[in-house]
Amino acid sequence: MIRPTLFFILLLAMVWQNASAREVERWNKNTHLLPPYCKDIAKGSGSRERTKWSGTFGEVYIHMHHYCAGVFAEQQAKSALNKRERANQLGQVVSQMKYVSGSCNAGCVIYPELHTRWGWALGEQGQTAEAIKHYQLALQAKENYTPAYVRLSELYLEANQPDEARKTLESGLKASPNSRSLKKRLKELESSK
Repeated sequence: MIRPTLFFILLLAMVWQNASAREVERWNKNTHLLPPYCKDIAKGSGSRERTKWSGTFGEVYIHMHHYCAGVFAEQQAKSALNKRERANQLGQVVSQMKYVSGSCNAGCVIYPELHTRWGWALGEQGQTAEAIKHYQLALQAKENYTPAYVRLSELYLEANQPDEARKTLESGLKASPNSRSLKKRLKELESSK
């Protein structure tokens, strides 16, 4: 006969193993949405694919698994139906981007993308002023970074500031005149008047 304490420990181990297996399964189902470097980094430290990225990312490379966890959390937040789960995933995005930012200055290759993702998560949490600061950091580092203009304009629209959204899109087109996404969004904005 199994003693109650041993039974509880075995039960806890089974629950933990199942939770861990579900997390791995969820990761595997959604890795196709991740950038190529995240997929390669997830293959482990000995993989040839993973080591090719160390030269690309420089010093921040040792923290890229945190960055990729933040990217994954962003994808999960976008598809979460449960408000609590969505809030948790948004918190993960902010937390992971904040952590990586400690090793990623304005010259870091992922700096604009990092601050754009961070700004998006903050905006989704209702922290509009903080979100704007992060989009501005992204654009100061890379003036023609289209995703920051797009997301910043969306934030202004959500805040019922269409004039600011238009100015943002126009500034983006000055920096990146051939951007289809900026042209499309500006056209949509103008036609919604």
